[in-house]
Amino acid sequence: MAHRPPLPGYPLRPAPSERPAGPEAPYAAPWQLACQMRGGSPAATMALRHRQGLFFIMLFRKPKGQFCRTCGTALYRKHTAMTMCQGWRHPLSATLFNPVTIILNLRVQSNIERLPEPGPDPFHSPLPLGKPLLLRPGTLVGLLPAAVVLLFLAHLIAG
Repeated sequence: MAHRPPLPGYPLRPAPSERPAGPEAPYAAPWQLACQMRGGSPAATMALRHRQGLFFIMLFRKPKGQFCRTCGTALYRKHTAMTMCQGWRHPLSATLFNPVTIILNLRVQSNIERLPEPGPDPFHSPLPLGKPLLLRPGTLVGLLPAAVVLLFLAHLIAG
């Protein structure tokens, strides 16, 4: 296979070199996934979910993409906080879909934590992580309906 130079205007995937890829290399190797938000590497394909329960309808959102550890953590916190705040207004969403969405997002977060820190990128800044999930106002607002739903389900199960 002949060596070809990288495409012009796309510096994130240079030709393979002897430099290792990962935290010590600023760019993704051609065989590695790069974050679609900032170009960091390594990245993983993931889908974070967001539910919004309105009184008569439910909105289901599932943005998919390739994200590094930093951007994945920021998006996990954002979407889970929005789900905790907005997902309890519809009865079916409150009892079934919202708890499942939160559990699925926690599984994605465990995959995000396994990724190493992305390498430095001189061209893009990472997404701001913001506050941890349990310190965000939207999450704190959503804990009360979550407790009410859990008590209701426990009462139904206990008879």
